[in-house]
Amino acid sequence: MNLIIFLAISIILLLAVEIVKKRFLLSSNITRRISHIGAALIAVISPLFIDKNLIILVCFGFATSMLLSRKLSYFSSIHAVRRNTLGEVFLPLGEASTAAIFLPQATLAFQYGVLVMGFSDTFAGFIGEKYGRHQIIIFNNKKSLEGSLVFLLTTIFLTYLLAPTLGFHLILIPLALTLVELLLGYGMDNLVVPIIAAFLFTFL
Repeated sequence: MNLIIFLAISIILLLAVEIVKKRFLLSSNITRRISHIGAALIAVISPLFIDKNLIILVCFGFATSMLLSRKLSYFSSIHAVRRNTLGEVFLPLGEASTAAIFLPQATLAFQYGVLVMGFSDTFAGFIGEKYGRHQIIIFNNKKSLEGSLVFLLTTIFLTYLLAPTLGFHLILIPLALTLVELLLGYGMDNLVVPIIAAFLFTFL
């Protein structure tokens, strides 16, 4: 029953964002980020209701669905962006990989990794696209100084909320993750960042 509820919530999120996009004529950049945060929040609470193997299975199922819907031009609220990215496919794969490595023994680390991916990356992308004036180009991958700063600040806040102790890690871990996010393009940060974030969190 919990699995059915988990699937239903995930599907409702996708459909609701698609309906909202068409109803209010929102840009895909906005609705894509709403989906990003929603998926992260669902993933954060998922270990409370379903076990590790089911989380992995569901995430791989959504990754496959995203790949197919991209080819078939469904879910314009997620796929219709101008930049070349597979972030919508890498996102559930990132959640699945982080779950495979850290659940159930390090649930808080898993949740931290997913939250960094969901919130830090989303806020950074939004601010970078809207207000980014100072471009950073690494390996043909365009980011902005403003977006990276927002990623850093958001990650510092998340680390402060979840870290069991105070110390230099409140700055060092966010700095490391900001650098990783800066170096990755084509949506690969959705796959790599949650794993590295969860790994660093286990040292706290």
